[in-house]
Amino acid sequence: MMILDNNLTANETAIISVFYKNKKPSQQVLEKVNQLLEQFKDLYQINYYLIEDKKNIDVIIKFGLPSTHFPFAIVINGKFTAKINGKVVSFVHFPLFMKGIGRHEANWSIADVEKVLNDNSLLLEENILSNLGEETNSNECEE
Repeated sequence: MMILDNNLTANETAIISVFYKNKKPSQQVLEKVNQLLEQFKDLYQINYYLIEDKKNIDVIIKFGLPSTHFPFAIVINGKFTAKINGKVVSFVHFPLFMKGIGRHEANWSIADVEKVLNDNSLLLEENILSNLGEETNSNECEE
């Protein structure tokens, strides 16, 4: 059963905003995310934003995405942070399958995105950006 955002009115469409770069690592993530999003194209309006395109800076600011470099993000109904099985994840930077890339590694997976797309109540009211400086130097591997 699909649970969409309770804050949407009957006339509003749920929206997925995907932010990416035209660089190989970002494109790898985009490919996997697009495979997942194919299942949801009838339930969500899907918008794509090239991060390097200056015309997209306003939408990046609107969603509270990093003001400095970031390679990838997924925003669902204006939110990019969710609580899944007691763990807070933010769909910004590289997902877990990119572990070892050496920079911009985050704690989310494609499966986490799927869970949230099926149940928008997992989204938190407040978006939280991870402090990647500590995570990048950590030897912990979360699979």
